[in-house]
Amino acid sequence: MKFIDHIQRRKTGVRPRQIIFEKENPENTYITWEDKMKPGIKLDDGITTEEYKALVSRWEEMLSLAEEIIWNNYLNPQSDDLMSQVDSFPDIRYLTGNYYVGDVTYGYIYRDKQHRPYHIKDGKLRHKHHNGKEWVAEWLPPDSPEITRYYQILLSLRLTGDENGKEEDYMGLDLVAEFVSPNDPLEFEILSHDVI
Repeated sequence: MKFIDHIQRRKTGVRPRQIIFEKENPENTYITWEDKMKPGIKLDDGITTEEYKALVSRWEEMLSLAEEIIWNNYLNPQSDDLMSQVDSFPDIRYLTGNYYVGDVTYGYIYRDKQHRPYHIKDGKLRHKHHNGKEWVAEWLPPDSPEITRYYQILLSLRLTGDENGKEEDYMGLDLVAEFVSPNDPLEFEILSHDVI
C-alpha cells in the first residue's frame, strides 16, 4: 500500500465488509484466509435443534452488531472507542475493512449470583479459579437455585490487512454474547483481539 493511501485511510476510515466463502468446510475446522472456506460451526452439548434454529435465525443481526464493533473500535478514525493506533497493533492503516467469520460456537454458560462462570463437569456445575497459589474448584448441583443458565454465542472473526502489500489475515477478533432467552436483546462484547 502506498504511503498516500495510508494517510487517506487514517482520515476517512473504511467501513467493514464481510467476505463470504462458498467452499465447504467438511471437517468443520478452524479456517484461515488461504483456506477460503465456510466457517466452522460448533454446538455445545445440550443445544437442541430448536434452540440452534432460533439462534441462527438471528445471524444477520449478529453480523450487523459485529460490524458496528469493528467500525467503532478498529476502523473509524473519529471514534472515541478506537483501539487501533498508528504504530501499534492493530494499526488502522493496514486494516482493509474486510472480514470473514472463522467460526461460531453456540452453547450455554452458567453463572451464579455473583456472575461467576460455571461449566458442566462430570454431571455437576464447576467454577474453577486460581486463588494465587493453586487452582480451586467449587461445585454445585445442576439444579442449584444459585445458578442462571445463559445462552452464549462466541463469534470468531478474521480481519484482513495489507501490511505486506497483499491482502491476508491480519487480526483475529473474538466476540461473545450472553442472554437468557433466544429472543432477548443481543449485545456482543469484545472477548479478545490478537495477531493471526
